[in-house]
Amino acid sequence: RPRVRTDGGIYIMKYAQIMKIQRDMWTEVPWGAILETVYYRYLIFREDQTVLYSLTPLPPHEMIPKFVKMNLSGQNDNKNRIEVGKYEVNKFKVRVWVEHKWTHVCLELDILPHGVFGAEGKFCALTFDKHLTSVNGNFESRNVVEHAVPSEDFKFLRDRRL
Repeated sequence: RPRVRTDGGIYIMKYAQIMKIQRDMWTEVPWGAILETVYYRYLIFREDQTVLYSLTPLPPHEMIPKFVKMNLSGQNDNKNRIEVGKYEVNKFKVRVWVEHKWTHVCLELDILPHGVFGAEGKFCALTFDKHLTSVNGNFESRNVVEHAVPSEDFKFLRDRRL
């Protein structure tokens, strides 16, 4: 039966993109410089159908201690950029709902049963299928915005502290 891992670990996706420099009279970036955008998405699934979600530029070695601290204290001080949401699994599909202060987010993911390179094993990888946002949390209405999804996979990193 397909499932997500809830046994002491975190799904991590790293996204990196080289940005084209817009050259105009206000550009202060020197010639030859390369602009790279890097961000990470983190998902920790719990057995009670809640999920911890974060979208941040902080790499895993800085972000995992924040998740551990939140797990130990049971409190989120919002400086950590960690949101609590809900999820459901239906066959090889996972749907995640998270509410931010400014919008509601819905992520639709596919479970890869045998993992990918760097995350081998049963249910150790997820792929993005859809990324939706809504002002009111109703993802069946017309005010839903569908965003482009990255081609990178979420890879499961085992950490017993989580």
